[in-house]
Amino acid sequence: MERKLMIAPSMGCCDLFDMERQVRIIDEKSDFLHMDIKDGVYVPSFGIGPEFLAALKDKVSTPMDAHLMIKHPQQYIETFAKAGAAYITPHTDCIEGDAFVTINKIKELGCKAGIALNPSVPLETIEYYLPLLDKVTIMIVDAGISGQKVIEQTYDKIRKLVKIREEKGLDFLIEADGSMNRDVYRPLYEAGADMVVLGPPALWNKADDFEEAWAIMENELESELN
Repeated sequence: MERKLMIAPSMGCCDLFDMERQVRIIDEKSDFLHMDIKDGVYVPSFGIGPEFLAALKDKVSTPMDAHLMIKHPQQYIETFAKAGAAYITPHTDCIEGDAFVTINKIKELGCKAGIALNPSVPLETIEYYLPLLDKVTIMIVDAGISGQKVIEQTYDKIRKLVKIREEKGLDFLIEADGSMNRDVYRPLYEAGADMVVLGPPALWNKADDFEEAWAIMENELESELN
């Protein structure tokens, strides 16, 4: 069976005045719920917080992934685990001094452990703890800054990561995140990405009505991959 490209809409992009309907549609049709947590320090923008996840915890069935774009993720791992995150994904450079402690704590709390790498971060950075990971998020733009062009060298990073996964017999998801749109679905898929994060350009901006926007996104994804 042909490999599927999974989707993870960024839930902080939902329209506050249409939140319930959009959440229900996304929960029904998505593979992951991507939660962008930003502190205005590690990245120059702000995102949603643990209260957002807690509000959805008993209302959704799709796994929630807390993407921690925050300077000190160690302080908040337990908070996001309690809020309902199935996956917790800090950035490499925020845990380099205590990576094993941090990843093991995520797992001890009953969550899956992810890690996110900005485009300039080499894969060698995660070599020693890669066997502990359930997901690796490859940022295809610098985290937390909108309006960037996709950095095409990241396709090679994904190819290299796929090769490492195969050679070592590991089992983790490879996710691509940043400036997603129809033009990059095919190259990311061919590089070996398992999942893509959808933001406004890939989904919400496609139409004023969310169901129409969703249908356009699905058609674009299908047409690019077939």
